[in-house]
Amino acid sequence: MPELPEVETVTRALSKIVERSKVKSVEIYRTDLRWKVPDDLKEILENDIFEKPFRRGKYILIPTKKDNILLIHLGMSGQIKIKESVPTLLKHDHIRIIIENKNNNLFSITYNDPRRFGYVDYLNKRDLKKHFLLKSLGVEPFSEDLTKVYLHNIFKKKTTNIKNALLDQKIIAGIGNIYASEILFKAKIKPHRSVNSLKSKDLELIINSTKEILKKSIKKGGTTIKDHKQPDGKLGYFKQDLAVYGKENKKCIGCKNLIEVSIISNRSTFFCDYCQK
Repeated sequence: MPELPEVETVTRALSKIVERSKVKSVEIYRTDLRWKVPDDLKEILENDIFEKPFRRGKYILIPTKKDNILLIHLGMSGQIKIKESVPTLLKHDHIRIIIENKNNNLFSITYNDPRRFGYVDYLNKRDLKKHFLLKSLGVEPFSEDLTKVYLHNIFKKKTTNIKNALLDQKIIAGIGNIYASEILFKAKIKPHRSVNSLKSKDLELIINSTKEILKKSIKKGGTTIKDHKQPDGKLGYFKQDLAVYGKENKKCIGCKNLIEVSIISNRSTFFCDYCQK
C-alpha cells in the first residue's frame, strides 16, 4: 500500500500540473472501487478550476475554485498517471480527467488500480474535517503537533506495542508497514515494546527518526516494492535505502547479526534483535 512518501510524491507531481488548470472532461470507466465512485463526480468537476493539491495522511486532496475537493486514496495498488496528451486507455484505467492549463496545453490524469481497493470521492471544502475518512486522522508527521508530550499523553493510557501504535492512523497519519519497521530500526527500539514503557528519550528518537526516514523517502520518490510508480512512470528508489524491511536473514547494517521477522497484527515486522532494545 502506498504510504505517506509515495502519496506525497504523487501530490507534488500533481501540483506541478493541475494548479489553475480547467477540468475539460471527466470519464469514469468503472465505479466499483473500494466504495462506489459518486454518480455526479463528472457533473461536479467538469468546467471547474483545480487549485493547489495537498496531502492529508495517505489521501490526495485537490481543491477546486467552486469550493469542492477531489479526494483520492490509492488503496493497495492505485496509481496516478500524468500524460501530456490523451493516451490510449489501458487495462485497469478506471477514471480519466482531462485538464487544460493556462497555456492551453492538455494533460490527462488517469487513475489506474488493478485491485480496486482505492477510492475517489468529492466533498465540499467546509466538510473537510467532517469527511468519514479524514475526521479521525491523527497528527501529520512533519507537524509541530507531533511532540513528546502528545505521544506521552496517548501512550500512557495504552498497552499496545509501538509497531501497532505507529500504524494507528488516529495517532500519526500516513505511516504504514514499511516505514514503521524502518523508523523503529533507526530509533533502535524493538517493535514489540509496549508504548507505556517508552521514556522521553525514546519518544524523541521516534519523532526524529520518523521525520528523517519519511523525508529521505520522499526525496527518492518513495519505495517501489511491487506496485508504486511515480506519475511519470518512474520507480521509487528508497527501496535501495531500506535497512530492515524485507531483509529477513540478511546481515544488519549496524551489527552484522541477521535481521529477524515477526508477525504483529498479521503484518510482517522486520527488526534487529541486537540493535533494537
